[in-house]
Amino acid sequence: MTKIKNVAILGASGTLGQVLVPALVRAGFAVTVVVRPENKTNVYSGVTVKTASYSDTKALAFAFEDQHAVVEAFNPAAASHQSAIVEAALAAGVLHLITPEFGSDSFNPHVDELLIYEPKREAQRQLADTLAKSDATLSWTAIHIGAWYDWAIEVGRFWVDKKTRTITRFGSGNQKYSMSRLAMTGDAVVAVLKQPELFRNKPVFFASHTVSTNQLIDIIKEELADQDWKVVDVALDGFAEKARELWDQDTKNGVQDRLNSRAYAMLGTAAIFDENNKYGADFGTKVEPGWDEGEATLRRQLKDLLS
Repeated sequence: MTKIKNVAILGASGTLGQVLVPALVRAGFAVTVVVRPENKTNVYSGVTVKTASYSDTKALAFAFEDQHAVVEAFNPAAASHQSAIVEAALAAGVLHLITPEFGSDSFNPHVDELLIYEPKREAQRQLADTLAKSDATLSWTAIHIGAWYDWAIEVGRFWVDKKTRTITRFGSGNQKYSMSRLAMTGDAVVAVLKQPELFRNKPVFFASHTVSTNQLIDIIKEELADQDWKVVDVALDGFAEKARELWDQDTKNGVQDRLNSRAYAMLGTAAIFDENNKYGADFGTKVEPGWDEGEATLRRQLKDLLS
């Protein structure tokens, strides 16, 4: 396979993109940022910037000219444009596509029950259908990284709340889940693009840690013994059902901002904390060798994040 050098990124201005662009530049890739016409933000210096709507195959193909790889780092809602993006990549001769996953296991056979994965699942279907109609050699990789625990703690979206010094324990607290530092996402993308033949046409898994909430409670109480942390228990009985009811109600009410809805948060919680790992939040046994950072590192990072 031709060595990947030139990489185009869709979604460079978001939380993920702001990590991926510097990581790729540091790794020696020539980066092109593809922005939508309505995006007037000048995100980065030192990279090439091109403009294209995600639904405009012709404009995207022009933006993808001479690119060896395309990384889809956009908001999940934009995954509805997958067919146009893939068709453009094929027309431009792109070799490899990093699909818009970057979370929990969206290839798990049960995640359709949770509704929030539908944009990613639809993107997977569009990718498969478009490639099936083509004789081109575009390959793909779906990178799963779990929750970004450091970022989530800082913005108040984690079950460990540094402001109130509260840990929310859903269910038994024994359920394990895989999670990562936000910056590790950039490292994972670099690793895949440097050796794409190892990760060709399949989902792959990277994680800093695979732990349970009870383990986090023990670590926090030990490392921050001088602080008064409390644990709040939340039962999971009927939790997913209630979340789906809220989702259906939002649908009836025409809610557009799903990502920030209560239903979305609850469904995401149900995905992570299922007592039987039904939705694959614990993918520790699938993580690529050498990526788990170990408990000592987790202890140090949590102490720094929560102090």
